[in-house]
Amino acid sequence: MKAKADAVPTDSELVERCRAHDEEAWDLLIRRYGSYIYATALRGFGLSQTEAEEVFQETVLSLFKNLGTLEDPRSLKAWIGRITANAARQHLRRHGGRAETPLDENVPDAAQAAALARVEEAFMVREAMAGLPQECRQVLTLFFYEQRKYADIAATLRIAEGTVASRIARCLVRLRAAIAKES
Repeated sequence: MKAKADAVPTDSELVERCRAHDEEAWDLLIRRYGSYIYATALRGFGLSQTEAEEVFQETVLSLFKNLGTLEDPRSLKAWIGRITANAARQHLRRHGGRAETPLDENVPDAAQAAALARVEEAFMVREAMAGLPQECRQVLTLFFYEQRKYADIAATLRIAEGTVASRIARCLVRLRAAIAKES
């Protein structure tokens, strides 16, 4: 059992600690949401890596300046998503934008909305995977991300080939439950 000090803080606890100027909490917040911010800029808005890094920096600065205005700390992820989207749109306006950028910034075009939904889904899966036991993370990563065959997975994990399918099935049940818990 983990000690209270080792427990992973909820978003609400993290916000409270950040508001109290806890540097460790700020580091954790950026580690927790950094890839989400970057992926939103990169994939959701089609920015280059350099542009996404600029949007990342602008977003983090805005988070630092405006965290005190967040009314419901449980909505931290959605709030970060809005700040990132606003920073990306501002970046596009400053650098010529795109012809298809909608006039109403609160209504993204269909392609952008689909890309943002994929980023959200990928982030949710990644967060859920992080909470799974090591054996589940390994087998799911090997099968789905690395697209390896059962025989290769069995050899890598030093388990019977017949165990691979049952482990994948068991771990998918756990992953679905973790995703449902986060939604």
